[in-house]
Amino acid sequence: MSGDPIQNLLKRIDPQSDFAAKHDAFVAEALETGGSYQAQAGSAFLIDLHGVRVLANSESSAHALWLRAANTQVAKLGGAA
Repeated sequence: MSGDPIQNLLKRIDPQSDFAAKHDAFVAEALETGGSYQAQAGSAFLIDLHGVRVLANSESSAHALWLRAANTQVAKLGGAA
């Protein structure tokens, strides 16, 4: 894939997909690009990919928060995911 890496990842992740599918996509992206996808102290969870960094109170909340933040960033930059 070419183009914006955030848009590429957003196209790969269906917001309606189950937890496992999102987990797999985020883990693969982190491994392939040097991003972060990791549990923090307590139940907090961090996703840091392509300049979009979120910290949430659970892994599934981090998925939703990252997707929302990434879509917001793409919209601000004039792109469409």
